[in-house]
Amino acid sequence: MDILREAHAPQNMRDAYRQLQQLYGEETIPLVLGTEMHGGRTDMVRIEVGKDQMMLCLKGNYHKVPEKYTDSSPFFVLGHEFGHIIAHPGKDAVYWIEGMRELPVEAYQKGRWLNCVSDILVNWTVITGTGILQETQKENIKRQMTDGWRASQFVRRCRTSEGFEAHANFIKTGKDAFGKPITDNRYQPQGGLPGQYDFPSADDKYTPSAKTPFYQKHMGHGRGEQYYPPINFAVKEGMDKQWRTVKMLKSIGKLKKGKRYMVEDTKTYDGRRNVGDFEPISQFKIEGEWVASRHTESCCPQCGNPCGSIWDRWWNYVPREQMEAQAAGEGTWVYLLIQMFAFEWAMAYSSIIPYGDKPLNRSTGERFLEDISDDMDAVMRGR
Repeated sequence: MDILREAHAPQNMRDAYRQLQQLYGEETIPLVLGTEMHGGRTDMVRIEVGKDQMMLCLKGNYHKVPEKYTDSSPFFVLGHEFGHIIAHPGKDAVYWIEGMRELPVEAYQKGRWLNCVSDILVNWTVITGTGILQETQKENIKRQMTDGWRASQFVRRCRTSEGFEAHANFIKTGKDAFGKPITDNRYQPQGGLPGQYDFPSADDKYTPSAKTPFYQKHMGHGRGEQYYPPINFAVKEGMDKQWRTVKMLKSIGKLKKGKRYMVEDTKTYDGRRNVGDFEPISQFKIEGEWVASRHTESCCPQCGNPCGSIWDRWWNYVPREQMEAQAAGEGTWVYLLIQMFAFEWAMAYSSIIPYGDKPLNRSTGERFLEDISDDMDAVMRGR
């Protein structure tokens, strides 16, 4: 894996990093950019973010996602990594080794289990503003971190190879798969044209060179992931059919596996209907029937290919045999990661995000865990 310097990151990401360095009092910790898809890590000496995290900071790749979420993404992407430092102050390798020993799982799984537990602690630390040294900035940072955290879980991502190919074709036709005109959102250098690069190849301005900033290579249709608001937001805003289209992952009543449908209404785990906030959604109303949202797969509003969120990645239905095979091959930590999302939202609903009209306290978080428990059981059992 290549390690790149800060200059290869987009400007909004660099600006957010400098601000967070000051707010957390960690001015000596440098930012580096990894070229792997999942490169987010910190070793207490430097903060490294991966390609997937960097792409979340490319505002031009977002489509109809409210600005408060696109503006906040860099803060949470980076804040999470800072959180691993401030949530475990002075806790070096000895801390992790001792912590892993206490976990009642096989040795090969201990590291992943501890990382899952750590992520819950870290995300709570980040979205509650714990560790922010400047009190006057705490409320603003809490809002940005919370919005960024919500976006990281529920923004839909068109990221399949088929999706990339389809989006690259949009540039040629000027229209998406549904005949809607598109904007060429590839990088445009000063004085140049969309799709060209800074420091391009000597032979072709549309071909990057080794000196081309890494982020430019992932801006725009066909080059980087494209991001869309969650289905419940699209329903709330009355968006066109393609923005509310899902494919059934299994047959439920008259709704058939593999067929596409338009979502008419949504329901949260406490029964609120037609809510547009970025939060867990329990059910979709399709052709008059309420079905578990996890029994559906979101479709890209522009190309029609699979376009799920990170929440969908862990909570959508997979057959029991597939779930058991994954746990057998990778370890039972996959069940813990599913649970991690539920416990994070129990944390959020008890301390910072309203769960309907319920108070921000521990009992509200426990109520959410009760409300989502049947789905969590079904997810882990593959049904």
